[in-house]
Amino acid sequence: MSLLKNWKLVLAAFSVIFFMGCAGSSGGSGSVGEEESVTRNADGTTTTVKKEVIDDDKLKDTQKEAVTVTEENHNLRRDIFEAKSKLGIAPDEQAGE
Repeated sequence: MSLLKNWKLVLAAFSVIFFMGCAGSSGGSGSVGEEESVTRNADGTTTTVKKEVIDDDKLKDTQKEAVTVTEENHNLRRDIFEAKSKLGIAPDEQAGE
């Protein structure tokens, strides 16, 4: 088997190596520290924002909040389904149609 005959395999290997190299780069030569993030706005200005440190407690609180909101959403959808059924509206109808 010649490498020239397997050009797709060679191209894929070089692509993987290239993307692995790009993934490790910092993305620029600015003087932004690890605690900061730079955002480029649509009007061309840049905004530097301090990154927030997230610990295990904050992550657990956020996960609990997400579960609570998901349960609330489920309950509201069930209430809407029951109300539509009582009114004789097909439950699969969309509000915008």
